[in-house]
Amino acid sequence: MKNTPIFSIIIPVYNRAHLLPNAIRSVLNQTEINWELIIVDDCSTDNIVEVISGYKNNRIKFYQLSENKGNAGARNVGVKSAKGQYIVFLDSDDQMESNCLQTFSDLIIKKPEVKFAFGGYYIFNKETGTKTRKKWKPDSSKSFLKELKIGTGCGLMVKKNCFEKVGYFDERLRVAVDTDWLIRLERAYPYEALDECLVTVFKHPGERVRNNKQQLLKSYEIILEKNKIEIYSDSEILFKFLYKLQWLNYQSSNLKKGNNLFLEQLKHRVIRSKTVFTFILYNYLPLNVARNIHNKITGSTI
Repeated sequence: MKNTPIFSIIIPVYNRAHLLPNAIRSVLNQTEINWELIIVDDCSTDNIVEVISGYKNNRIKFYQLSENKGNAGARNVGVKSAKGQYIVFLDSDDQMESNCLQTFSDLIIKKPEVKFAFGGYYIFNKETGTKTRKKWKPDSSKSFLKELKIGTGCGLMVKKNCFEKVGYFDERLRVAVDTDWLIRLERAYPYEALDECLVTVFKHPGERVRNNKQQLLKSYEIILEKNKIEIYSDSEILFKFLYKLQWLNYQSSNLKKGNNLFLEQLKHRVIRSKTVFTFILYNYLPLNVARNIHNKITGSTI
């Protein structure tokens, strides 16, 4: 095996020692063997050290952070420590399909100009036992700022030197970390969307960070500020962001700010019927009732 691996797989983990072995096993089962696995522990309080100590494989590297940095900080540590030419991200509760790295390897040989790539993925619902296939086919005429339906955990590979141009993950963000980074990445480099499903994402009971409305609100406010010129120059993108911030403020108990964002949509003439409906919903019904109705109608889980 070469001293320098082709792939560095990065798994950030926080208090998921009981789920991590399945993710590790999926890496060990890869048909492409030229890889290193970097596990970054973000100050877990469970038995993560005991779990990791059970693996006697010099391709597995383990880093423990001295303070909790969130998944952005943990991923950044992993990227900066990586020796591979390409980075592949995997969430600690998910699993790579056995041909994931081989699929990326074949793509690199066939299209070396591609800087990042992603495929489809399976969603396995542990409560129902059902497995569904998800595949996003991007519209090449739309930027990721306008439409984005993937994340780093959905089977994504990126050439490591891309970070030199687009920067690392923004550690001010606790959620929507990959959204912010992928917007920057797509703006700078060409990509390839593959047909194959490359990972299985497990949906299980329990609170996840992205369910925190206040954190999500903060993240999208930062993303808006960073991309303000482009967002305000496109009415479709502007509506997308102002409406999202409107209902996130409502769900975060900030009625006044939500209403100001309603007025902002009126001012810029990007208002839609659902903007008005959401305004009426949260202004005339108790918050918990309005939130339940809104989530049920939109199918929102965040």
